[in-house]
Amino acid sequence: MRLLLVERDAWDAGLMQEAIDELEEHPQEKILPRPIDLFHAENISEATASVEHDHYDLILLDPTGSHGAGLQPFMQLREAAPRTPVLMLVPRAEEPLALAAVREGAAGYLLKEDIDCLPLARGIRAALERHQALTAREEQPNADELTGLTSKNGFLYLGDMALRLATRWNKPARLSIVNLTGYQVLQDVYGSQARDLALIETADMLRDLFPDSDLLARTGPTQFSALSIGPTESLRPLPIRINAWLDKRAGRPGHPAPLEFDAFEEVFCAGDHTLNDLLAGALPRRAAAAMRQ
Repeated sequence: MRLLLVERDAWDAGLMQEAIDELEEHPQEKILPRPIDLFHAENISEATASVEHDHYDLILLDPTGSHGAGLQPFMQLREAAPRTPVLMLVPRAEEPLALAAVREGAAGYLLKEDIDCLPLARGIRAALERHQALTAREEQPNADELTGLTSKNGFLYLGDMALRLATRWNKPARLSIVNLTGYQVLQDVYGSQARDLALIETADMLRDLFPDSDLLARTGPTQFSALSIGPTESLRPLPIRINAWLDKRAGRPGHPAPLEFDAFEEVFCAGDHTLNDLLAGALPRRAAAAMRQ
C-alpha cells in the first residue's frame, strides 16, 4: 500500500516512519490489509509533483507547514489528485482546521499527539473505508437536478456524518423542514412551468434563510430540509422568517404564482433521533401535538 506523507518537520516524519515500522513488526493485528510503503514530500509543491507521476492509495497531509495557508494545501492536493483520499495530520490546536477539511471532502484526520502504531493503523483503515464508501456512492444521484440542492439520499448520508461531528463537538443540531403546499393547485392553475419554478424559488428561499447551514436538500417532491450544527438562540421562528421572505418576494416585479408553506423546526441532540424518522413525519407530528396542548 503506497502512502504519501506531506510533512515539513523531519522529526515528525521520522516518528511516522517509526510507527509504520512498528506496525510491520506486528502483522498479527491485521488492521491493515497490506504492508505499507511510505513516501515523503516536504511541501505541497513536492507532493503535487509526485501525485502527477505516481499513484498513491492515501495521502497523509500536515497542512500547518505553510503558516496561514488554512485549507489551501488540502485544496491543492485535492485538485492534483481528486481520486486519492487525504487523511489530515494536525496538532490538537489545529483540530478545527482538520474538521473544516473533512467537510470539504478529506477522508478523516488524526491528532499528532495521538499518533502511535495502532491509532495510525485504525485511522488509515477508516479513511480508506470511507473513501471506498464515497466512491461506491458516486453512481447514486446526490444532487436534485431541478433545484441544485442535495438529494434525499445525499442528505441522509451526509447528514449522518454531520451528526457524528456534532456529537464529537457536543453541539446541538437543528433540523428545519419546509413543505411547499398547494403544489397540485399551482400546476392546475398556473401550469407545470410555474410548478417547477415554485420548487426552484423554494430552494432559493432556503439558501437565503440558511446561509450558514451545514446541509440543504430537497428531501421529497415538495419537501425541503436544512440541517445546521451549533447555536440557534438568535434565530427568529422559522414561519416568521419565511413570511418575511415572502413579503420581499411580493415586492418583486411581475406577478409570480403565490407560494405557501408548512414549516417545522426542532433542535435536538445528535443520537436522539434519526434523520430518516424526522423526515418521515415525526417532526411535524410532534409540532402538531405541541400546538394542541
